Amino acid sequence: MVKIYGIKLPDEDVFSSLQISMARYFPGEIREKADQYRNSLAYRRFVTGELMTRAILHRVFRLDLRSMKFGYGAKGKPYLTDHPGIHFNRSHSGQWVVCAFSNQAVGVDVEKIRKINPALANRFFSDEEKDRLFSLAGDAYLNYFFDLWTLKESYLKLLGSGLTKPLSSFTVRFVDDNIQIIEDDQPVEVFLKQFTPDSEHKLSVCSREEIIAREMEQLKTEELLEMID
Repeated sequence: MVKIYGIKLPDEDVFSSLQISMARYFPGEIREKADQYRNSLAYRRFVTGELMTRAILHRVFRLDLRSMKFGYGAKGKPYLTDHPGIHFNRSHSGQWVVCAFSNQAVGVDVEKIRKINPALANRFFSDEEKDRLFSLAGDAYLNYFFDLWTLKESYLKLLGSGLTKPLSSFTVRFVDDNIQIIEDDQPVEVFLKQFTPDSEHKLSVCSREEIIAREMEQLKTEELLEMID
């Protein structure tokens, strides 16, 4: 089963009190990478994402914290070098950091709903998607835009291709209660699901595994440390 976990970032005061505990579980190269972030929000999201990944791999998958070895694909997608049967992916936006775990390839994307330039749709969406999108207005337009965007991004992240594969080269199609990815007029054999962390964010998961959890499990930073200790 694909499992999805999310954490809403604590404020800076709470986060500061946890930094020392968090750092104990990170290898030197991750601490160095974290120190490169000058923006406070980006730093908190990076550190929290790393901690959540390790905490869940330790508690749920019974992996030893000290022996976890991570590799990175050509476009930066992380993976476990010694456990090819465990797949994971993470994303962050606004105050949310999310992770998806599966026994097969998986991608996840979360986005904060915000005003966007309509030119983005013309550039990144297929003709079929634009026909539906441009028939909408106001909140309906923004909600559908970010439905499409997160679903498309989750598919690209499953593939590990980044934006080297154009977003407009495939179509997200809603068929009854199912969501499909269409390429060359044929549905791709992947499974997609949407979640709503809160009213201001959209979250989508794409997996090769058919069974996806019904809900995202929300965690707190303190819980992550309890999972590790």
